[in-house]
Amino acid sequence: MQILEPPVATNPPRDPPVRHLDASLALALMDAIECGLIACTADASVIHANRAAAREAASGQVLHIDDARLRADGSSDGSLRAAIGEAAWRGVRRLLWLGEGEARLMVATMPIGLATGGQAASVLVLLGRRTLCTPLGLEMLALRHQLTLAEKRVLNGLIDTREPRQIACDHGVRLSTVRTQIQAIRDKVGARNIDELLLRVAQVPAMATSVT
Repeated sequence: MQILEPPVATNPPRDPPVRHLDASLALALMDAIECGLIACTADASVIHANRAAAREAASGQVLHIDDARLRADGSSDGSLRAAIGEAAWRGVRRLLWLGEGEARLMVATMPIGLATGGQAASVLVLLGRRTLCTPLGLEMLALRHQLTLAEKRVLNGLIDTREPRQIACDHGVRLSTVRTQIQAIRDKVGARNIDELLLRVAQVPAMATSVT
């Protein structure tokens, strides 16, 4: 019986060359997404905050950057500092709520690298999104599915968790008109109900409106 030997590759595949990002490109990438990203040290000293994070901090709702230090309101400050410390020294990832009421914000803390030789790792603080879809994301979604201006306004109302009756009142139209528009939006997007429609909206990438 003849034993067939596997063919020998004359030109074995090579791993693609590794390209390292320079600092300016890395910062531009952080600013290109509408998701707050803050790199900090173990004591919450801010190394860099992208545009989305800077806007959130400037809004004064829960997070603040005071004297280059990341802080949170009230009792949330202790929770945030503890989570940052655990990420920096123990490599622990945490998900926590900061603040109270409508201003409440969900954040995640995770280490960047590992703590070695008595040196703490840097920490990435990821801020939750306050809206289901960014303005640019909504514009592109409307363009992709050829939504009318009225349909886009109705979809924006649904994204803001407004009921159809509230949307009708906001735009001075009949409730039946809004329901017809919602059905048209669902048909164009391919969603069986409003929950599925909003799930599709949540899947739109978090694109920043301006990165310049």
